[in-house]
Amino acid sequence: MSSREQLIIWLNDAYAMEKALEDVLERHAKDAKDHPDVHERIVRHIEETRGQAETVRGCIESLGGSPSVAKNTFADVLGAMQGVVTKPAKDTMVKNALADFATEQFEIACYRALIHSARVLGEEEIALKLTGILRQEEDMAAFLEEKLPIAVNEVLAQA
Repeated sequence: MSSREQLIIWLNDAYAMEKALEDVLERHAKDAKDHPDVHERIVRHIEETRGQAETVRGCIESLGGSPSVAKNTFADVLGAMQGVVTKPAKDTMVKNALADFATEQFEIACYRALIHSARVLGEEEIALKLTGILRQEEDMAAFLEEKLPIAVNEVLAQA
């Protein structure tokens, strides 16, 4: 397998990851309906996620590959992280924030590796597109990190 083919495989993993996250984020937006700022930010991130999937799709196609959302290791890992919340509870916002923060960190690591791979292969345009995605993931992670203590405090105040 060539290095280019390996990059296409990794990009397909990222594409599947972004597609899998859309449903999770939709559920988390519904869970946050009573927290307008969190709800609004999750809804915005849903749109970012859809755009990210399309950007990754374009990168795959520019390398001569075909996008695939086949189940893969990334989807398995994300499923494990997102499986924390199974039913509504008073601490749902905390559990969602924990799962979402872990997911964002995983995505950040994935995109950093993809950017490095693209640069090693001389695919600077792809690296730049992926850097835009990385910045969105870092912004969402920072938002979640800021909101987590607030969610924890709300739950503890109700205990």
